[in-house]
This record gives sequence, structure tokens and C-alpha cells, in this order.
Amino acid sequence: MRRSLHTDEEIAFLLGEAERGIPIAAICASAHVSPGTFYRWRRRLGGLKPAGVARLDQVERENADLRAEVQRLRAALLVQPSRPEPARTGPAGARPVLRHRGAEACVGRFAFVRSAN
Repeated sequence: MRRSLHTDEEIAFLLGEAERGIPIAAICASAHVSPGTFYRWRRRLGGLKPAGVARLDQVERENADLRAEVQRLRAALLVQPSRPEPARTGPAGARPVLRHRGAEACVGRFAFVRSAN
């Protein structure tokens, strides 16, 4: 998606002008944007003040960094060679006891179920 020519603070200022009663057509003409873009901005930023927009920007950057870290850790888990755990036998002649704790890391939707004893 193409990057906006306006910063989030400028967008918040333009949205504030609309709240003060300036016609949206005049705001769009002065900012050189279409009314559709203006309404998309309004939907995205709502009633945030410029300080709130700056905070939102910081949280979005932090979220992107955390997502990148999770992807890096997942890739590291997949690269590690898996060692099969030796089979342990229970009482005489019983089937081997399977242990799940300490096995390779479980990831996915039901990871909490697979990692429980």
C-alpha cells in the first residue's frame, strides 16, 4: 500500500477541523485528498488527539518489533534438530510411557493441550 503524504499528526489536525465545523469538502480541497480518504482517516483515527496518535504510532512500531521477534524465535525452533526421547517402559510388559514435558517446544492452536502431562 502506498504511504500517505500526510503524517498522522496532520491527519489528526484535519479531523479536528471537521469536528470544529469546517466543511469536509473544504478540508479535502485544502489537503488535496478525496472525501473517501478523509472518511478512511476518520474511521482509522476516530477522535484521537495528536498525542494519542503519537502513542498509537509508538504502539504499532512496538507491535511490529514483537511480531518480528516471534517470527525469529519460531524459525529458530524449527531449525533445531529434534532428538527423539528414549522410550520408557512402565510395569513389566506394559506399553512404553510417553512423556511430553521436556520434549521439543509445542507451538500452534492446541499447544497448551500437547504440553500437559
